[in-house]
Amino acid sequence: MEVIQNQILNGELKENDRIPTEIELSREYDVSRITVRKAVELLVEEEILVKRQGIGTFVSQKKLCRNINGFMGFTQSCLAEGNTAGAQLVSAELAEATMVDAEELKIQEHEKIIKIVRVRTCDGIPVMLEENHFPARFAYLLGHDLTGSLYQILAENGTIMDNGIKRIGISQANEIEHKYLGVELDKPLLYVKDVSYDREGNPVHNCKSVINPDRYKMTVMVNA
Repeated sequence: MEVIQNQILNGELKENDRIPTEIELSREYDVSRITVRKAVELLVEEEILVKRQGIGTFVSQKKLCRNINGFMGFTQSCLAEGNTAGAQLVSAELAEATMVDAEELKIQEHEKIIKIVRVRTCDGIPVMLEENHFPARFAYLLGHDLTGSLYQILAENGTIMDNGIKRIGISQANEIEHKYLGVELDKPLLYVKDVSYDREGNPVHNCKSVINPDRYKMTVMVNA
């Protein structure tokens, strides 16, 4: 286990590299195949390696690990893991509030909202496609560079994010997600719907995020 982990850390083995077979590892390190198999299984359990049926065992793609017990934006999650967050702006425009927007953002249906669609990246790799809806009072966002942290822009303008509600499900990749996330059509993806609030309890935005699970892992702590 330590040998394989060190080879990954020092760059001898990179993402998606195939590791040697059990027989090859057994011969190279003069250990039994049972020992090799157990080491590989443990590394698979820890998501350091991944087995692909009929092909072999490969180095897993690096994932952004996010603890969703506390309130933290994507940019802060990346920084906490020592990664660099980024955003590619797809569109930013005025749109009409839907019935769901009206309920979640406490506004009138068909009232104007700010709709911002972005591809979020971690170390330059596309991780999620997100669509944010803000009430019209946040129209100043359209005058800013939207390839960084939206929460930082909000904070600079007096809105401090504090808490939110998150619902998680599963969807299948469509043409748009295939294009922006580089995943296969119909690939299972994480679907996350958020409603986020400021310190005064006012709804600030809702967000629909479609996430490539090969690049992202959520951790939830459950208390008795």
